[in-house]
Formats: sequence, structure tokens, C-alpha cells
Amino acid sequence: MTRKQIELREKANIEKYIYNNAEASVDAIMALYSRIPDIGGIYKSLFRYRALNSYELDSLENETIFMRWPSSYKDTSDCTPEFKLDEISEYIIRKKYPILNAEKVVKELISVSDIMENPKFSEKINDMRNMSMIACFTERYNNQKMWEQYANHSSGICLVYSFFDILEVIEHCEDMSIMPVRYVDNRKNCEDINLNHKDLIEPDDKSESKYQLICTTKEKSIYGFEEEWRLIYEREKQVTDGEKIGDSIPFINPTLIIGGNLVDKKSLEYQRLISIAEEKEIRVI
Repeated sequence: MTRKQIELREKANIEKYIYNNAEASVDAIMALYSRIPDIGGIYKSLFRYRALNSYELDSLENETIFMRWPSSYKDTSDCTPEFKLDEISEYIIRKKYPILNAEKVVKELISVSDIMENPKFSEKINDMRNMSMIACFTERYNNQKMWEQYANHSSGICLVYSFFDILEVIEHCEDMSIMPVRYVDNRKNCEDINLNHKDLIEPDDKSESKYQLICTTKEKSIYGFEEEWRLIYEREKQVTDGEKIGDSIPFINPTLIIGGNLVDKKSLEYQRLISIAEEKEIRVI
């Protein structure tokens, strides 16, 4: 990513979630769109690297996309808030024990690890991570690290979606949006995603925006190579969802499917892929 692309990703998120300026956010998104590599066609594309398995084939066959609640991710920091723990602790002590010196008690008696390991606090974090479902896209089809990490070491597939087809779906689905991930040097130092006691106990619209920004903020040194865009669906995980990590959501099919260098073209999965692609009129290369 160029410095300008990083700046545009930052601007798109800040305008939407901090300043509530949808128009300025869209302008930044379209400026970023103009910098996505062109592979031909009327519109530019976003890409989704996937393992070739029965679950992904079912999604293609049923014209759905599998979206996950972030609590199921291996990366426990993904969509996890940062907290102003001293401020939260002082507020609780002042509320419960007004005669005590809250600042002194926090400094001398309360440790961050004690707070983070508290079962109720952990449950609250988990609930926050499960407020929305996510599906991930990227800007390039020839990203070798993405092939390795998300397409089963190049034995999977890369699904190619028209950017404007995605926008058309979103236009007709009130609870769905797409945002570029913003990449920062250190999430812990980002004041705009640090939650205070008010965000936890008396949340308002600003708190809600913070929650959303948390899910589009990742560390550049670890994840910058992904050049990620996130499809976000505001569907909170319910008790009735049980152990499910996500669900298949109605969506569009890709316009093109690219096989990895090591995809097994003799496998039953690949033969089924070809059959589905022919039925859905999707080109496979």
C-alpha cells in the first residue's frame, strides 16, 4: 500500500465513524477505489481467497456468502476494544465507595490483568465482538501471502467480485455495509477506539460509532499486506445461535473464479466447482 492509500483508508473511517460525514467517507472510498489495480472489465474488482471445500461450494451453489462473528477468529484482538481501564476502575470505585480516594485505590490495589480476566468483563468483550458479522475481501488476486494463508497454501480458489455489484447488494440491504480497513501502528494508542465507562455503562450514538471503528482498525505491521475491505452485516449473535461461528447470508456470486497454482483439478471438489460455475455462468481460470 502507498502512503496515500493508507491516508484514504484512515479518512474513510474517521469521516464515517467519528464525524458522521457519510458524503466525505464515500468520497474517500471512491478515491481509494480508483487506486485498486485494474484487471479489465467495466468495474474494478475485490477478491476473496478461500479454501476449496464443500462449505464454499455450497455458498456458490446457493448464492450466499459465509460471514463470521469475530469472536470465532484466531486473532483475539480482531474487533476487540481497547479500554481506559484506570478511568473505568476509578468510576466504579467512586460510584460504590464515594468516601475512598478512587485514583489512589486504582493505582495501589487494582491491576489491569485482574480486570481483563474478570469473567463478566470477558463476557462483555465477547458480546461486543459478536455485534456484527464480517466477510473479508482484498484488492489483489496475485498476493502470494494471501494465497498461502487463506487459500490453503495455493490449493484453494480466489473469488472475483465486481465492486459495483457489491455496492448494489448493499444498497438493497439496510444492515449491510462495506468499509476499507484502516491500518495503524498501534491499536492501544488509538484514542478513538479506547472505551471509557460511559461507553460501557451508558452507551450512546458515539459509543456505537466507536464499536464500529474498532472492527475496521488493525495493526499495519501485522496485517497491512492484506489490503482488506470488510463486508459488515449488523446481525448480533443470539443465544439460539449456539456454537455457530457464523452463517450463510444471501449475496451475489463472483464474476470469475481463479484456481490456485496447486489446486487439484482431478478432485471431486474441483469437478463440482466446474459444474456449479457452468450452471451459474461463472468463468473459471
